[in-house]
Amino acid sequence: MTRKIRSFLNNLRGVKISFIPFFCIGLFLNSVFACTIKPEGKAVEPGNKGKTFYLNSPNKDSIREVIQELQDSPEKNDLLFELSYHFYSENKPAEFRYWNDKTFQLSTALRDTLKTAEAHWDLGNFFNRGEQIDSAFYHYRKAAHYYNIKGEKYRYARMLLNIAILQKNIKDYSNSEANTLTALQIVLPLKKHRQIYIGYNNLGILYNQLSEHDNAIEYHSKALNSAIQLSDKYLEATSLNNIGVVYEKMGLYQEGIDHYQQALEIQDIETNDLRLYAMLKDNLAYSKFKAGQSKEALAEMLESLQLREKDDHEAGIVINKLHLGEYFLSLGDTLTGKKYFLQAKGLAENMHFHRDILQSLLFLSRTDEEKSNEYLRDYINLHDSLEQNERRVRSKFARIELETDEFIAENRYLNEQRKWIIGGAGGTVFMVLLILVIWRQKSKNKKLELEQVQQKSNEEIYNLLLAQQNKLEEGRHQEKERISRELHDGILGKLFGTRLMLENLFGKSDLESLESKKKYLNDLRLIEEEIRTLSHELNAEFFSPKQSFLDVLQEYLAEQKKIGRFELLFVNEEQIAWDELSSEIKINVFRIFQEAINNVIKHADANLVSITCNKYDDRLEIVIFDNGKGFEVSEKRKGIGLKNIKSRITRLDGHLSLSSDRNGTQIELEIPIKRYE
Repeated sequence: MTRKIRSFLNNLRGVKISFIPFFCIGLFLNSVFACTIKPEGKAVEPGNKGKTFYLNSPNKDSIREVIQELQDSPEKNDLLFELSYHFYSENKPAEFRYWNDKTFQLSTALRDTLKTAEAHWDLGNFFNRGEQIDSAFYHYRKAAHYYNIKGEKYRYARMLLNIAILQKNIKDYSNSEANTLTALQIVLPLKKHRQIYIGYNNLGILYNQLSEHDNAIEYHSKALNSAIQLSDKYLEATSLNNIGVVYEKMGLYQEGIDHYQQALEIQDIETNDLRLYAMLKDNLAYSKFKAGQSKEALAEMLESLQLREKDDHEAGIVINKLHLGEYFLSLGDTLTGKKYFLQAKGLAENMHFHRDILQSLLFLSRTDEEKSNEYLRDYINLHDSLEQNERRVRSKFARIELETDEFIAENRYLNEQRKWIIGGAGGTVFMVLLILVIWRQKSKNKKLELEQVQQKSNEEIYNLLLAQQNKLEEGRHQEKERISRELHDGILGKLFGTRLMLENLFGKSDLESLESKKKYLNDLRLIEEEIRTLSHELNAEFFSPKQSFLDVLQEYLAEQKKIGRFELLFVNEEQIAWDELSSEIKINVFRIFQEAINNVIKHADANLVSITCNKYDDRLEIVIFDNGKGFEVSEKRKGIGLKNIKSRITRLDGHLSLSSDRNGTQIELEIPIKRYE
């Protein structure tokens, strides 16, 4: 290394550059100044943590000459990054862009993907500071892509947070929310509380802008907990302020006052951060004013304004003057109110605070009748212009996302092609070697093939015998299931109904009761006969050709209505040709009705049952509803009733939907009928 390079490196002093990732920016939320988060300020610490730049060379060209004498290496790249950090911190755009471009070139030459990502991160910060948010978004997106493909999930999450904040600022709320939640899923298990704070705070502000106040309170409270874990009093005060802003927007002024006062009680807040202290004082005064505590509010507003003017904090001064104007306007002092609104408007126009200009125009339209229409026209023009600009930026964000995705897809395609080429070449070599081995082992393989054929034949015979045995076992099992369903759905249902009616007639000796008893005793005899003949009649047609399915169903339902003592509403679409359907459909549907009604009588304690049958194209839809006490669908139940219903609907290739709560139970069936007609 030359003496010149040694001399240059000796000029690097030990003053560490610090990029503060958090600061308060003007966010006018329902006339209250809230604290938000700026995208994080740097990718990594400078390469040597104890060393940054104090460059005392008067000639920029001499620095470049010294760097050019160094050979390309990771160490040189670290030096380039430290130079770019230095000029970024010194707010020297031209020098930063020059050295940042050098980091891109060398990182690409060294094929250092992580350093390329870092260069994109730095450039994104640069554009964000200059409010070129579309360019900032592009470079954050590129950095996120490179970190993601290298498996750097933590840095990938930090990029997503930067992107999410930009998206929130242009009202792209859905994408901002999605990226924030994705980042939180990464940083939460890592316990990265500062990034967790950024994510929660962004969600809190986002939901407040969407007027989802409960969600806003929830996430600002989570951000507050993260700030406490970080022992960061500034962030604690920031989150308490933001919670107060939400309460103020909700009209819960006392709750807002409580949180502002709690933030102001944090030790040394005025000494350590005058701007935050002044903002809290102003927000507290504004909430007191809205809560009717006008005397205290005016003094605190004036105190806050004095602090901000002393600190030369333009954004805060504008907010203060708007609050004071609104205060005097509420007292009917339009002259003083107009004075403050005009002052706020003038300062906001000088500083290009567009949202504050809009607010001042609205207030001025109420204080100056002669110029009211002019102010409203200016308001509409500016509002439309801002909306158009936000739409343009959102559109550009979407194009950047699309182009990045296309770039990723193209890279993936090229990588796949490369893999196929390598795989194809390897496969060709393998096949050549394989053919050579086969040729050399040909004589041995013939004998081995004969043995394998013999063994395969033996295995096939064994597998056939095994398959035959399995089919026999499966047939037995299916027959058992069929008999079980027939017994449960048919005979047991009838038996239960007959027993219930006999119990109701117990102790009655009038003529009508005696006749009913005879009928139900005869039913018992018929049930016995049905059980006796079940073994050879189960496969016979269930319904008599002389009696339609609908008649059988309605007769059954009328009988169950009497047994269950409930009101029955049965609606059947006329175009359903029940008797043209196959016996399999009719039998299974009837059994499902039996099981469902049986469950209503046994368990539901219902006084209304509704059954609706409709036909849509090639499917049958049935809805069975009762207004009983319902049950917990997710709980496993001991009975086989529901299992039988599910089994039958499965046999018909249908679909079952079951819902139940304390207002009743509903069973929805959908059965394809085209294949059975």
